[in-house]
Amino acid sequence: MAEPTPPPTNPLLAIASQARALWQRLPSRARLGAIATVVGIVGVIAFLALRPGPGPWRPVAERLTPADASELSSVLAERGIEHRLGRNGTTVEVPAAQVAQALAAARAANVPHGGVGFELFDGTKLGRSDFVEKVDLRRALQGELARTIATLAPVEAARVMIAPGTVSVFKDVAKPATASVTVRLRPGQTLAAAQVQGIKNLVAAAIDGLEAERVVVVDQRGAMLSADEQQHSDDAAQIEQGIAAEVRALLERALGVGKVEVVVRADVDRSKVTRSEEIYDPAATALRSSSETLDAAASAANAATAPTTSGVAGVQANLPGGPAATTGAGGAASTAGTIQATKNYEVSRKVNNIEEAEVRIKKLQVAVLVDYRAVDDGDPAPLTPEELKQYTAIVHAAAGLDDTRGDQLEIRSVPFAIEPEPKLAPKPISKLPVPLPAILGGLAALVAVAVVVMTMRRRRKAAATAATPTLALPASLAEVERALDAPTDGTAPALPPPANERSIEERVLAAVKTDPARAARVLASWLSEPDAPATTAKGGKAA
Repeated sequence: MAEPTPPPTNPLLAIASQARALWQRLPSRARLGAIATVVGIVGVIAFLALRPGPGPWRPVAERLTPADASELSSVLAERGIEHRLGRNGTTVEVPAAQVAQALAAARAANVPHGGVGFELFDGTKLGRSDFVEKVDLRRALQGELARTIATLAPVEAARVMIAPGTVSVFKDVAKPATASVTVRLRPGQTLAAAQVQGIKNLVAAAIDGLEAERVVVVDQRGAMLSADEQQHSDDAAQIEQGIAAEVRALLERALGVGKVEVVVRADVDRSKVTRSEEIYDPAATALRSSSETLDAAASAANAATAPTTSGVAGVQANLPGGPAATTGAGGAASTAGTIQATKNYEVSRKVNNIEEAEVRIKKLQVAVLVDYRAVDDGDPAPLTPEELKQYTAIVHAAAGLDDTRGDQLEIRSVPFAIEPEPKLAPKPISKLPVPLPAILGGLAALVAVAVVVMTMRRRRKAAATAATPTLALPASLAEVERALDAPTDGTAPALPPPANERSIEERVLAAVKTDPARAARVLASWLSEPDAPATTAKGGKAA
């Protein structure tokens, strides 16, 4: 009798064996119902996976406030238009095929508002007081300004408040108009100084009597956004980044890339200064004018040495018989006195008009961290004090530090922390290249194919077992030999081999030794047959 087949050790094989046994115990109708169920499930999954979806989504309105997004969503829902909210509820999207219909519905319902604008005056409203008209006008102007400011790229939403001031003939009673603007910036966005000044000019130009200096701009954190302060911050950041980049590049050439960290803090002054200087140089003089001084006594001495003529002056000296004129060597002395000479000189003068730069560095603070140096066959070691002193002098010169200005510099050698390697996040199921319903449908199809294959194998095995030759006892020796020589694939048995000179016992033993497995099956079939009644053999004896 053949030994029973041991149960499979593999859990999957065991489950498959149990499923096959369960499938074999089911009746034909149950099998057909199971096959139909599997086919139906596979068909439904395939239909859901392969049916065309709504197509790509297109935005109908962006940068919405929560109130506008809720109102627009309600309008589209009333019209039966499929839609969804995106970007944290600030965008309403619809299928691409329904964009035109959604835009028409939004325009008809006048959404999104983006705040109350001049549509507040749509329609005729009788019986309104002058005060209500002024309040509505202010509300409409605030809403329109908020919409305009929200169109800037860094601004997500804006709100404008206007104080019109008081007009009076008395100067003490009159108050100028003012305005305040609150902006909610997008994540990671900032407003430049030119943009802040543009917002102030925009609001000031839209309101009579309002100056740009009286407009206050704040962000969602309550921080003041002034054009001067913003420009001051931008200038300081530019100086800090430039100095830090130069110092880092210089130190990395000696210490290695990634071994240096530099932080710079700059205090700048943007006040405009104009200075005038007038310089006199006493060493550089020039003669402008001069006058001489003459001595009168010296003039008289010069006149005494010259010959003179004396006599009676007039007509008598020229008449005949009159006194003759006489010639002498000197004359009378002149009165003593001096004539002064004056010289005027001009000193060289230079006038300088100096206008200092708008951005001046008031103070610099530089901090430098240097990583430990790697040592062969040992732990990393810090830089020596002599090396730190050398690098301090290099940074001092590269950053342009001035001790008289109060600049500070600190250099330390510390071990840098080792950053862990980034772990790759598992790929989400929604990002798979094949849709999940298609994968499930394929698995179901594979399960169905596996069930069919196992069923066919079971039938083939049963057919092979049924084709094994059996003998009814008692049987002749020739029939036994034919059964031993018959193939196991169910074909016709082979012809018996020709007889030889060996005895029957030897031939049986040889056949058993040649194919023990077949001999065992024959014996098993003999043992499984019921007892047959005794018959008479050829020799006349009962078997």
